[in-house]
Amino acid sequence: MHKVSLFFLLLFACVRLQASTSQGKVYQGYSGGMMVHTGYLFGKDRLCPLDKELQGATFGIGGAVRVHLWKHLRIGSEGFTSTMNASTTSYHSTLQSGSYVRTGWGGVLADACWRLEKVWPYVGGTIGGGAMRSLYIVNGNENDWNEEEHAIFHKQSFFYISPYAGIDWCMTSKVHLTVRLDWMLAWHKQAFVQPTGPRFYIGFMFCH
Repeated sequence: MHKVSLFFLLLFACVRLQASTSQGKVYQGYSGGMMVHTGYLFGKDRLCPLDKELQGATFGIGGAVRVHLWKHLRIGSEGFTSTMNASTTSYHSTLQSGSYVRTGWGGVLADACWRLEKVWPYVGGTIGGGAMRSLYIVNGNENDWNEEEHAIFHKQSFFYISPYAGIDWCMTSKVHLTVRLDWMLAWHKQAFVQPTGPRFYIGFMFCH
């Protein structure tokens, strides 16, 4: 992620330099902000010894930053984390409180945006990588300090693509309320893995 951040800092500097020499024809500003999200994760965790389907509601937070180029193009990066508690999954009758599946991911994005006065619809996609951490407590209690004898922890890295569509509502020229839908598709070198499923985002973008 540090390499990605450095790349976009250099890109931003180059775009600003070009904008200063071409009367702003390329560079159109930048935006960034935070979003909360909820969604639904489903499918089978191929590496889990529990023979059940992995599915349930997810909740999380993250953010994105974009550089606006020409009339419609925006490029940038984003990162999010999302947690699915076992109490919301089909595992709830098998696992104890405190079990979870937590996903963190980030990557580079590009989208096309149409500035229609107060509303800015956009479509695009993200490509990047992340990791899914699973903690399954079969017997025990998360509220005590006793060692859990029957628990499973696993970390699975993945590569992903995520197409998305959304819309900004321009509250002011500097502050936009944004809503977005995406669908993450993840791959691992051994097999198609989680996370897979839709998410709904809402948050604020600060523009310049």
